Amino acid sequence: MSRIRKIWASLTKPEVYWRIFSLFLAIVFWLLATGDGTLGETERTITVAVEARNLPADLVLVDPPESVRVRIRGLSPLLNRGESAIAASIDLSGAVQGTETYSVAVDGPLGVRVVSVTPQWVSVYTEELAEAVFPVTLAFLGIGRTPATMGIRPSPAVVTVRGPRSILDQVDHVVAYLSVDPQLLLEETFSVQALDAHGRSLGGLEIDPPEIRIIEFIDEGEG
Repeated sequence: MSRIRKIWASLTKPEVYWRIFSLFLAIVFWLLATGDGTLGETERTITVAVEARNLPADLVLVDPPESVRVRIRGLSPLLNRGESAIAASIDLSGAVQGTETYSVAVDGPLGVRVVSVTPQWVSVYTEELAEAVFPVTLAFLGIGRTPATMGIRPSPAVVTVRGPRSILDQVDHVVAYLSVDPQLLLEETFSVQALDAHGRSLGGLEIDPPEIRIIEFIDEGEG
């Protein structure tokens, strides 16, 4: 009991009391500043992108999940500071090929309460992850066929293309475009694109490596 009295006596000393009071006012003013002038509890609705987690290694996500609207509640200062920390996700650890529906989990920081999630369930489409090897074709833009252009080759000569089976089956050839004198760019790298039979670029694919170099080709049979 005597110890409590000593603590109380210490806290009620003018110099200590005013320091505590000043600290309290500072906290109140900070909360008002970050809470748009109010300390009351409020609600708001935000749009959050849904992250797909734990996708099996043999599958690829073709159609990503739609965003969800999350209604949150809390003190206005906490909502202002914690809104950006709201995260929505779906767990694809048990996914199989095709379209499936998953419940959306939403996490938020301390002091921010999730009231509702709309929609609560989202559908995603996954496909088998496939790969194939393609030779790299060099395409010269604005460059006439000369001995110099005929004497270069891509390095590496082939690349591996990975992606959803339905998109990979559309790949007709892989090309790297060169638009300047190749003799000047033997040390440069060039991006590689996967094209369909109509020459249209295909997205949703991973090319390994994504860039190639050009090297001079010496025909040992010449001379």
